[in-house]
Order: sequence, then structure tokens, then C-alpha cells
Amino acid sequence: MLIFKSNIHDRQEKGFTRQSSIPDIEYDELFNPFHLLAVSLGEENGVLGFLERQSPEYWSEDSKRFYPQAHKIGSLPIFRSLRCILEDGLKDRAVWYSMNTYHFCFLYDVLVRFAFNYNHDNTKERLNLLPEIKGKPLQIESFFKDYFFNTVFLMDEDKYNSLTREEKLEQGYDCPCQFGVINALAPTKKEMELKSSRSYPYSIYV
Repeated sequence: MLIFKSNIHDRQEKGFTRQSSIPDIEYDELFNPFHLLAVSLGEENGVLGFLERQSPEYWSEDSKRFYPQAHKIGSLPIFRSLRCILEDGLKDRAVWYSMNTYHFCFLYDVLVRFAFNYNHDNTKERLNLLPEIKGKPLQIESFFKDYFFNTVFLMDEDKYNSLTREEKLEQGYDCPCQFGVINALAPTKKEMELKSSRSYPYSIYV
């Protein structure tokens, strides 16, 4: 199970604090964050397959178009590995896994593109993908606010590097590997792995 800022498996859990504003009460009640992640990562397998079938000379340019943020940290083989690692972690119900900035950056691009395509589909196609929200538009920005710890990977390299360690911590920028992502360093094999957690990652209020 992947660890996000809030528990994607139990949105009614005590301690859940909404950061977004969703005026559509029905959408909010029906939305299933786990299913969104499962479907989007599943769909991404097809996207990567399509890109890999193109001539390698186009891979670099395709990566920039399909992965506006993540393209700077690697190539299609890295994205393929990250997708598989995230999907395996999502489906593993026995262990909680922490992600780092490489995972969040890649996942951000996947979700933004999935949401764009979903919101431009007709109602029938929407219902095929996420039937639980009854064809309503996907509010992906709300998902990022509620479930991503931060989006530091969107920050300009010069601006990030000008911050002191204290300033980064004050703004909540404490996710592992954020320096590598922002400074366009490809992840090592170890950095692509998820970190298992032995304890329950969320606060429980009685």
C-alpha cells in the first residue's frame, strides 16, 4: 500500500483533513482515490507501450510531451520501471510503502495526463474508466492537495537551490530525493525502490 498525505484506502478515517474545496458533495462522496491510481497506472502501461513502439530517435521528444515534469529525470525504461514499482506497491495490501520525489513527480505527470484525457472523453468512456463518479469531471487538483505531501518538483531549479535547509523545511519540502529530481539527476536503482514501513503511517484520533 502506498503512503500518501491522507489514507487512500479510508477517506472517512479519523484525522483526515481536507485541503481542497470540492463544491460537488456527490462527487466527493463517490470519489475513490485508490481506484483512480489503479486505473491511471494501468492505462499508463498502454501509453508506455505505444511510446516504446516508436522509433528510438523520437523517444526524447515524446518524453517531453508525455512527461512534462519527469522527462528531465530519465528515459522510457526508467518510466517503465517506476510504473511497475508503483503499481506493485499500490496492490500490495500487506505492507505500507513510502515514496520519494521521483515517484511523486512521475505519478503527477501520469495523473495530469489521465485527468485531461478523461475530462475530454464522452460520458460512456468516462463511465468505463471511473464508473463510481458517474461521469462527473475528474477534479485532479483537489486530489493533489489532499493526497500529495507537496509538489516541490514543480519548483524552478534556481529558486529551489537558493533556499536554505531551514527554508525548505518551513515550506514542507522534506521529501527524499527532491534535490535529485529538481536538478535533473536520473534515479539510481535504489532510489527507484519503495521504502517499506513497519508502522501504521496515519494518525489515529480516539
